[in-house]
Amino acid sequence: QPVFYASAESHHSLDKSAGLLGIGRRALRRVPVNARLEMDLQQLETAIAADISAGKIPFAVVATAGTTNSGAIDDLQGTAAICRQHKLWFHVDGAYGGGATFSDQHRNLLRGIEQADSVTIDPHKWLAMPFAAGVILTSQPEMLSRAFGIATPYMPKTAASLPVDNFKISAQWSRRANAFKLWLTLRIHGRQAYEQHINRQLALAQDFGRWLENSAHFELAAPVRLPILNGRVRLPGGEEKIAAAHLAVVEEVTRDGRRWISETKVAGRSVIRIMIVSYLTGEKQIAELQAAMTAAAEKVFGSKAAHSQPVR
Repeated sequence: QPVFYASAESHHSLDKSAGLLGIGRRALRRVPVNARLEMDLQQLETAIAADISAGKIPFAVVATAGTTNSGAIDDLQGTAAICRQHKLWFHVDGAYGGGATFSDQHRNLLRGIEQADSVTIDPHKWLAMPFAAGVILTSQPEMLSRAFGIATPYMPKTAASLPVDNFKISAQWSRRANAFKLWLTLRIHGRQAYEQHINRQLALAQDFGRWLENSAHFELAAPVRLPILNGRVRLPGGEEKIAAAHLAVVEEVTRDGRRWISETKVAGRSVIRIMIVSYLTGEKQIAELQAAMTAAAEKVFGSKAAHSQPVR
């Protein structure tokens, strides 16, 4: 029985992937996270050892560079070392956070990603591309043709000097030219435009994190690594009461359709999730969201905030 590993906070597409591979969703081992919401590498080592002892066949570890709920980034260097030790495929799910590679200032967030056997990035997320645009990078491209290559006598023969047909190196056959929009954007604006975009959004996220820390109604619930923030209301009571308050705040803030936040669970706790992803978002929109959240909290809690001004 082959098995593979990812953090408890990793994307649920991995469950589907296990099913599509035919190894069953139980083959995915979800490893607990540490206080920084990163995959706990000691727990990973323990899980691998237990599976080997039980006669299972570990074959891969998926580290996440930017979890959907909190933007957490797993320890990529540490994960790479474990994969080398056990001869496992090291994949990095950088669907969102992989875009940080465009920034000289923040590329260190992804230290160790260069050791991956494969990396996925979704330009339709942080890189502001229209849906859909997905990228897979691999240091072992020969594995793609081994996995997906197939003889098709009815297809035109491709000259050796031409690029390989994508249907020979992936599951999909007919497709749109989704790569063209990313190529064109890079040709027109260049990498530096993306660097400015990423640096600006990370600065906005850090400012928002400080606002949450100083808010009378909210607190910062997770480290700010990428422009995904987690806040919790400052209310006494159990988790059920807090989750209900979060849902009420979200409903108030999103009611008019001008801005969007959500309630989700991170490490089993309810949080309000705020994501700064649009290139159109600036300080004005952030200030408006903070004001809307403050007004919603005052309405829901029935009290006035001691600190209602955004932190600058």
